[in-house]
Amino acid sequence: MSKTEAKSDEHILIHVVTMFTQQAWMAMGKLKNPMTDKMERNLQEASFFIDILDMMKKRMAGNLSDDEEKFLESSLSGLKMNYMEESNKPEPEKSEEEPTDSEQDPDQDKAPKEEQAEDEKDKNTNEASAEEKNEEEKFEAPDSDEKSDEDEKPE
Repeated sequence: MSKTEAKSDEHILIHVVTMFTQQAWMAMGKLKNPMTDKMERNLQEASFFIDILDMMKKRMAGNLSDDEEKFLESSLSGLKMNYMEESNKPEPEKSEEEPTDSEQDPDQDKAPKEEQAEDEKDKNTNEASAEEKNEEEKFEAPDSDEKSDEDEKPE
């Protein structure tokens, strides 16, 4: 394997380890989930990501560079210490401000994301209608006030 291939593989490995590490941090409630913009805690999911990294370490033993091995070990030890700390904490209680799915009123107003989607749909529909109108105006007959080519011909 050439040096460039080895460097590329090292970058990919670091990216994969970082990806699983970030997922584990989010599942432990230590990082905000960018999709929901909330701190969420799911220790079973965190354990899954930690187990994946642990399995990778075992299966790749002897095939990693010193830097790769140190990076993987550092990521795993930090995750495991924080997982133990989080698993010893009591489950956070649901705040009264945020009702669970079963407590929400079915007649409640639409969620903001749904409203945004409908607004975007309406905007696109209005833009399409305006474009159609402009196209129709291009093909309309000229007004009677305007002179046509026939009017300008000398007799």
